[in-house]
Amino acid sequence: MEILDVSRWQGNVDWKKVKTSGKVDGVMLRTVSTSTAYGGIYIDPTFEKNYWGCVEAGLPVGAYYYTKAITAIHAAQELAKLQVALEGKDFTLPIAVDVEDPSLKALRPEELAKLVKMEAKQIEAWGLYAMVYTYTNFADTALAMHELTDFDLWIADYRGKRPTRKHGMWQYTSKGRVPGVKNGVDLSHAYKDYPSIIKRAGLTRMKEA
Repeated sequence: MEILDVSRWQGNVDWKKVKTSGKVDGVMLRTVSTSTAYGGIYIDPTFEKNYWGCVEAGLPVGAYYYTKAITAIHAAQELAKLQVALEGKDFTLPIAVDVEDPSLKALRPEELAKLVKMEAKQIEAWGLYAMVYTYTNFADTALAMHELTDFDLWIADYRGKRPTRKHGMWQYTSKGRVPGVKNGVDLSHAYKDYPSIIKRAGLTRMKEA
């Protein structure tokens, strides 16, 4: 599967054009991030529009959130906002914890992995398919990956050769071209049939509280 991921930085996306291009089999949308410009933890302002645009176009959808949490309290606040974003929606691609922000290096690799594991476990507790995103150097130096083997890895590496670390998705470029999206975009190969796996397991929608 060829997977596109987008956030507010891509601006207005023509999802029907993306679909008819035949270049993309699914989309990962950014949900939650943290910025002082948005008053702290916020839901990506393009998420709702992009989600429903993908649904209308018939594109499988997953999501990711960009964590900056270095404490359990901050992680819980991010997850609470993520819950708001995901409620009432169906997903046939994973929900990923995006672990790459330089500020996370304030924690030891084992401490960070413990926090990320808690975050991913919460996504699973909601009845969704959890995944961890990071890039090769971060995985090698800042995150104790042996603590996260319960979750599929979405790994970014733009050097042109598939990473040797076990993974379910490989983000291989940030300069991809897809009709309907302005400028260069992130593209990934998925090595599992996530829509079939997620539907079969009944992990498409957050459980009712």
